[in-house]
Amino acid sequence: MAGWSWRSVTTYAGKGCVAVVLLPFAIPLTVTIYCIVWLYTWTHDPRARTSVVGVLPLHPRRVYRCMRALWSGMLDGLGGPTITIILSYLAAKLSRSSRLQDTAVRDIKYGPQAQHRLDLFVPLATQQQGKEDSQLAILVIFPGYRWSKTKRARMYRPMAQTLCGDGMFVVLPRVGGVGASLEDTLSDFHHAVQWVFDNAVNFGGDPRRVHLLGYGAGAHLCTMYSLLVPLKTWYAQADRMSTSAQLLASPGADQCLRRWLRRVKRVQRPVAGLILVSGVFDIVSQRKYEAERCIENLSATAKAFGGMRDREEAWSPATIVRALRRRSAYIPAELFASSVLLIHGKRDSTFVLNQSQRLFREMCEIDVPEVNMKIYANLRRVDPSIALLAPASALAQSLLEDIRSSVSPLSLTSPLLSHPPASGGNDPGDTSDASARGNGATINSDPKPTTNLDTNEAGFDSTHSAVSSPGDKSQSDHSSHLAASAPKRPPPTLPVQSKQSLPADYFTRRRQRPLLTTH
Repeated sequence: MAGWSWRSVTTYAGKGCVAVVLLPFAIPLTVTIYCIVWLYTWTHDPRARTSVVGVLPLHPRRVYRCMRALWSGMLDGLGGPTITIILSYLAAKLSRSSRLQDTAVRDIKYGPQAQHRLDLFVPLATQQQGKEDSQLAILVIFPGYRWSKTKRARMYRPMAQTLCGDGMFVVLPRVGGVGASLEDTLSDFHHAVQWVFDNAVNFGGDPRRVHLLGYGAGAHLCTMYSLLVPLKTWYAQADRMSTSAQLLASPGADQCLRRWLRRVKRVQRPVAGLILVSGVFDIVSQRKYEAERCIENLSATAKAFGGMRDREEAWSPATIVRALRRRSAYIPAELFASSVLLIHGKRDSTFVLNQSQRLFREMCEIDVPEVNMKIYANLRRVDPSIALLAPASALAQSLLEDIRSSVSPLSLTSPLLSHPPASGGNDPGDTSDASARGNGATINSDPKPTTNLDTNEAGFDSTHSAVSSPGDKSQSDHSSHLAASAPKRPPPTLPVQSKQSLPADYFTRRRQRPLLTTH
């Protein structure tokens, strides 16, 4: 017993007794975890079709990481106010008095194939007034959180009807299908958007105010579609100067991107805006993140891109925007969407927050006129199809306000974001007494953002300031923040809209002066 003390002997004896007591519980728990991971692998790994036993993980560390990823994914889908909103929606559906009136015109053919159908949701005010001179904004929704689940457009009808009640036309197309590739799915979506441009005037919409809304994989494909005009313009100019023009770093990725662009024959104009919720915009980094979690063969990204690095790089919008900025002497910002709104949950573990942060930085660097990003601090996955089931909920009100401000034709002078102070003698950047001056805030429109990536989560050297409603102490827990792009002035503040507002960080960047155009 040399070198041993009674204290160490007692410690090890206690640990041994605890292990013996927990052993009957640890063995069934371990077996259960292995069975869950193996069952999920057997049903979701494409390699299981050829080798069932060979794809099953055996190492305890790999099984633990995979189980942790599956548990986090379940919390992403059911966490936050999801269950409460679903129960509220079911209760409202049972009471017929509170149900929204269905104003959809269904099964409109938009393309050459039989499955090319869409639903057009017409605002009730337009139907009652019958005014042909009033053109409203149009919101095209890309259905589906995953690339292979785009045919569940029926799940998005309550969300579309809620948005339609906000005074805009909503288009819900059916795209893709079983076994459809990314190129086929995006080709269907292209046909749907072109149908909207061609027929907007006929049904009372404004073709200059066509916005795209996507969630998850839908946000990724909406961003890829918005890059059609810049990419076609760049390749057309580059091919005139050189026969070996290459945009992306990898030749294989560049050829993959060219093949997709050759399938798109006609693009009329850029869309007016993008609303991207919980999206993924860098497929390469997403695949690395999934490999760290030991789900690189089980995720929806693996099924969509097949583990091919060139294909992943070619379908990464953030990488494409960065390449356009670095490899072109001049790309007019007018070729991009004029308004971009990114919404993400800070605790999302499926498509993490830095996906939206990187696209936000790249859009600011390329000088898109208006780029906004809203981060919900206490939420995991932000699902608009679930949140808008109950329009009276706090999350739904917040999303509706953001979408309304983005789709508004006067978004650059929206009262929510850039309303002047009530008293004219104060400095626009002074927010020391914002609540006393009224429910307004002035945006600092410095045309050049800073790019210090270590300052905060959005990559801007700025500070946050909380706003609370006067006379209500409960508002301190429901504060909303705004960060401007220039650190020299105090940051502006967003007014709290209601007691139901959620804690969120709001980052914005606007271009004050228009860019010079070349003829």
